[in-house]
Amino acid sequence: MARKFVLSTAAVAALSTSAFAADLPSRAAPPVYIPPPAFTWSGVYLGATAGFAEGFHTFNDLNDAFFGYSGLANTQSGGFAGGGTLGVNLQAGSLVYGLEADINWLSNKTSYYDPNVVINAYQPYETNRLNYLGTVRGRLGLAIDRTLIYFTAGLAYANVNNRLAYNSASGFSTFELPYYNVDSTRFGWVAGAGVEYGLTPNWTIKGEALYADVNTANATFVVPPPGVPASRFVAGLIYGARFNTSAAIIRAGVNYKFDWFAPPPGVVAKY
Repeated sequence: MARKFVLSTAAVAALSTSAFAADLPSRAAPPVYIPPPAFTWSGVYLGATAGFAEGFHTFNDLNDAFFGYSGLANTQSGGFAGGGTLGVNLQAGSLVYGLEADINWLSNKTSYYDPNVVINAYQPYETNRLNYLGTVRGRLGLAIDRTLIYFTAGLAYANVNNRLAYNSASGFSTFELPYYNVDSTRFGWVAGAGVEYGLTPNWTIKGEALYADVNTANATFVVPPPGVPASRFVAGLIYGARFNTSAAIIRAGVNYKFDWFAPPPGVVAKY
């Protein structure tokens, strides 16, 4: 009898202990929250841009006796600018610095003649074309979270075509004499500024303005051209012209940034 009492008492105690333990709060470690990595501008990126370009073309007659007027001195051309971008950024605190290269295809073309100028019954007719513009630039900016305000400057290069022809004053469809055709790749400088915003850790959008000057190209030729009376010119004398081309570009762009330089995820302690 005593043995049964002891066994019954032990069973009740065991059950009571289990029930009490079940009512105690759990001692398991709480879940650990891992915050997403902070946004960083560091990384290699690819992008595309599109916008508007205004070309400025200056013609400088090196011999005043050649034209004797300034009707072709300055012309402008507006057109579409679109292309691709490759760059890299490094961020140190709020400072962002990097290198960017791009190339833009341009539709800028302008043709000009002065109807008041007639040389031996022919009118000079000038065509300027800006075919493409590329840049290699440094960038220096201030990051305010996902917004980057930056300045940029560096090397510019462009393909420019300048052409001068004499057309019949009685109607341009009847006669044309090519006088020079200068097609060259020129080098100069570019500077500008912009604002970029991070939509996601990888995708950014930007707006920027650039001004590029690709310096000058020279053309030399012997006058008079074939078919034009020599009375206006000194036969056999070499004449020359100089052309300067620059462009202002306003454009928008989108970039995809690779995570090659992204900070590693935080280490979570194990319990």
